[in-house]
Amino acid sequence: MVEIALPKNSRVQKGIVHKADKKLEKPRTLKIYRWDPEDPANPRMDTYEIDAADCGPMLLDALIKIKNEIDPTLTFRRSCREGICGSCAMNIDGQNTLACTKGLDETKGKITVRPL
Repeated sequence: MVEIALPKNSRVQKGIVHKADKKLEKPRTLKIYRWDPEDPANPRMDTYEIDAADCGPMLLDALIKIKNEIDPTLTFRRSCREGICGSCAMNIDGQNTLACTKGLDETKGKITVRPL
């Protein structure tokens, strides 16, 4: 069995800020927890600015947009996109929920995404 552990004295650091390079019609900011178990660095919170008008209405759509257009190193699980399988379960703004059923319009301000 694989054993994964955070570095000793681990603290979540401020991460990379991915600012939009154009004026956004419907701007949204997502702060996403990032950690690479093969890298000795502490975990970090990366910030992404996206245009919600250019993606679907759900948080999963925003994550897919970030992976496809901004940061291909972003990884997450997904499968059915219908709230049935539970693959996209994550902690969104402090609440455990499914990214495929969480609407971007359900949250105000920055959206914080962490693993379960």
